[in-house]
Amino acid sequence: MYFLMQIIFIVVNGIYLALVWILSFIHYRKPPSIPPITEPLLMISATELAKKIRERKYTSYEVVSAYIKRIKEVNPYLNAIAEDRFEIALTEAKNCDNLLEAGNVDIVELQKQKPLFGIPFTVKESLPVKGLSHTGCTLPLKGRKASTDTFVVKTLRDAGAIPLCVTNTPELCCGFDSYNFLYGRTHNPYDTRYITGGSSGGEAALLGAGSSLIGIGSDIGGSIRLPALFCGIFGFKPSPKVIPSRDHFPSNNNENFQNYMTFGPMTRYADDLSLFMKVISMKSNCDLCLDEPVDWKQMKVYYRDSLSKSLSILSLSPEFKQCILKAAIHFVERDVHTEEIPIEWPARLFEMILAHLLDVGQINLLMDTKNPKLRKNLIVEMIKAIFGQSQYTMSLLCFESMKHIFPMFSGKETLRNYFLEFKEFKQKLENLLGKNGVLIYPTFRITAPFPEPVLAEARSSMAYCSLANILGFPAVQIPMGLNNKGMPIGFQVIAAPYQDRLCLAAAKELETAFGGWVPPSISTINN
Repeated sequence: MYFLMQIIFIVVNGIYLALVWILSFIHYRKPPSIPPITEPLLMISATELAKKIRERKYTSYEVVSAYIKRIKEVNPYLNAIAEDRFEIALTEAKNCDNLLEAGNVDIVELQKQKPLFGIPFTVKESLPVKGLSHTGCTLPLKGRKASTDTFVVKTLRDAGAIPLCVTNTPELCCGFDSYNFLYGRTHNPYDTRYITGGSSGGEAALLGAGSSLIGIGSDIGGSIRLPALFCGIFGFKPSPKVIPSRDHFPSNNNENFQNYMTFGPMTRYADDLSLFMKVISMKSNCDLCLDEPVDWKQMKVYYRDSLSKSLSILSLSPEFKQCILKAAIHFVERDVHTEEIPIEWPARLFEMILAHLLDVGQINLLMDTKNPKLRKNLIVEMIKAIFGQSQYTMSLLCFESMKHIFPMFSGKETLRNYFLEFKEFKQKLENLLGKNGVLIYPTFRITAPFPEPVLAEARSSMAYCSLANILGFPAVQIPMGLNNKGMPIGFQVIAAPYQDRLCLAAAKELETAFGGWVPPSISTINN
């Protein structure tokens, strides 16, 4: 059965590559670029802006107004917004300014208690923000609103931050393309012919376009880091349970689901990742020692630029290999111990990861809205989808079908071996990285693809992006500039469990060395 599955993948890959070649001719004409950033305020990090608001060099109203204006400017190109709360946000910004103007605030204490005072942020639609859309971006739940804020949203609000909107995702977060029948498709800010990734695609699009400061995403198989790569920003998946992931939709109480699913920050600046995590740590029971400095002279940097060699796995693009090598050379030049990782990669890594991802308990993706305990028939919905009559996207149906197809090809004994072999691999990797090691590893094999054939990339995406989730390791996506077509490139840096500060330090180090986020349009800001 395993070899039959490999043959199927080889055939699918061949069809996919032919389709990409055809699509490159169909989509040969680049559409108009999004408007350039002309407001200098939009180029300042959240960390610095929060300081300027406290010092009354900017008002919160000015900052929130500028970001609302920018969102309205770019959203017709991106289609990233599910629902906004702009008017309420402006009122909340005025309240922040009034508090400062009254002169009864201790600025030092304000920085300690509300380090994000007056700063706007945006949130993925699958996370509840009170009063806003919380449908999972699925058409059957149109009109469903969140009745409360989830923990991470409430924590940021308590720290003084102001939510602006919730953003688009794939249907029920099942897909690599942020497309659904309720809100449509979100487009890439660097070139709207391409996807933003999923499932935090709306967040990534806003951030990449310079129309958000801090975004909150969720990540069970790369859903923060993949969109962050495609849209040229930072995206951080913390260690498991550092940020409570309750209230996510969809979800369940399965222990594996709760371990693999994490909430995390998406930002344009590395400092803002650290600020976000410090704010969360104020309310979290997990001490990540985020203020402890990282001495790179005592660090070990490992890198890997490929999976096992197999005809069924599409190879990493040369520009991404070069990108990883460039980062490795940087650490060598800094006299940091740097080497290709000396651990053998499992030949069936994709199958191992998929086995773990499918072992997360039951999630009713095809719910009957009249009776949520019931589910629609998958085969019937697939047939209806072929004729354009299903309420569900083909991406969601394909993800649902994997739960039934994969065990048929594997068998119980093979699955058991996958779990055992992966456990050994995880232990070796954890021992190697320890408390002073990081791994530079691809996030995806290419830059953002066209939307039509994206399901064919699921295999390589899981093998690269989902690895950190199944390992339970923190991982940060780091932007490394643009390629010759103007599309973002980069990679992820992975550390051992609860060594999150090493990921954040690597993000800052490489941003300083290579520049980090690059605006998608030529800026006309007056320096």
